[in-house]
Formats: sequence, C-alpha cells, structure tokens
Amino acid sequence: MKLVIGFVLCLLVTKSYCQQSLYGLSITAYNSNQHNMQEFKGKKIWIIILPATQTTGDSAFLNRIDSIGLAQKGLMTTIVVPSYEDGYPTGTSGSLTQWYHAALDTSIIISQPLYTHASSGASQSGLFSWLTHSAQNAHFDFEVNGPGTMFFIDEQGTLYSVFGTESKWSNRIINHALQ
Repeated sequence: MKLVIGFVLCLLVTKSYCQQSLYGLSITAYNSNQHNMQEFKGKKIWIIILPATQTTGDSAFLNRIDSIGLAQKGLMTTIVVPSYEDGYPTGTSGSLTQWYHAALDTSIIISQPLYTHASSGASQSGLFSWLTHSAQNAHFDFEVNGPGTMFFIDEQGTLYSVFGTESKWSNRIINHALQ
C-alpha cells in the first residue's frame, strides 16, 4: 500500500513539473510591444482568433468582442489573434490591421499574426501550444478550428473554458464563461 501511495505521489509531482505556467509565456502586439503574460496575473484572460475577411458578419463579430471587452475592462484582459492557418496572409496586410484597430478599443490587445493550430507542430506559437495541449495547460487538448475559437483563463492562470467556432455564442455564453 505504501508503494502505491508513493507511486501516486510521484506521478502527481512529475505531472506538476511537466505542466508549463502560462505566466512564463509572452505575446507580441501589432505595435511591437511585448507582453509577458505575467502582467495579466490576477485578471481573467479572454483569447479569440480573429477573422481574416472583412464581411458584414465579421464586422459584427468584432463589434461583439469590442463591447464585451469594454464591459469587462479592468476585470479581464482581451487578446485577439490573427491566425495564419485561418486565412491571415503572410507578409503585411495593412488593410486588415487598420480594420482591427478601427473596430476594437485600444484596451484590447491585437497580437501579431501567429501560427495557432496544434497541427502546425513546431511553428505553433508558444502561447497556443500551451492553450491546445493538456500536457501544458493541465486541462484541455483542443485544436483551434477557425476564427471565433475562444479560450478563457482565470485569475490564477488556469485554462478553464474553450469554445470552438461551432459554438453559437452570445453575450450570455461569454458572461457565463467569465463567472
């Protein structure tokens, strides 16, 4: 029995050493400002994949992000991410950047484009590797499946909720995830 208890404790200790802390990661904003995730400790974090098209529906999507981000300002950090795998063109795309900045409040962090999908392997950004692999975040194995994919992180840096693009979301769903 002591051997079994010792083995279980050893597994728990090993697992805690394998998990990576969110607060050791960073993200670079479009304005080239580097943000260490440590600066968001004590706040909830909402991370959303942005659309790479400028349709009426995409504009409405950005407006929802903006209104929720403003309503939660001071309580939550909102980070939006253009994704190469989800259509963001490699190289510069000034019109998309201008569109994001025109639609979103300056308190919302717009990251530089990233490789966000787990299927990108070694090209995947460190933050999204943490978000999509349970060995790092201790909760979810989840593949980003397009613009609108969302991740919710609590004040202690624990990933506690993910939504794929198939989720029909509204302010009520977001508010529930934030509570």
